[in-house]
Amino acid sequence: MRFTLCLLLLLCAACAMKPPAQEMSDARSAIKTAQQLPGGDNTSKADRYLQSAEQALDQAAEAMRAEQYDRARNKALEARRNAQEAARIKQSNK
Repeated sequence: MRFTLCLLLLLCAACAMKPPAQEMSDARSAIKTAQQLPGGDNTSKADRYLQSAEQALDQAAEAMRAEQYDRARNKALEARRNAQEAARIKQSNK
């Protein structure tokens, strides 16, 4: 029973230590999409969200290099959310 529990804990730890490659890719894609949309009336607000997304992605990349995968994942998710908000603002002001 103890062996099974230890094995399960090791497996969970291994999964948690996995680099967030998909989250990083999703964030890059969301930023690229937002950048390609034409600006509208509220361009400055969208630009602030986009700049924040780019900064969060840079921080995620730094965390990846330091093998801080939880922080990298959180920053990549933040970057994607901010890029999606920038895209939403741009699209709502056409």
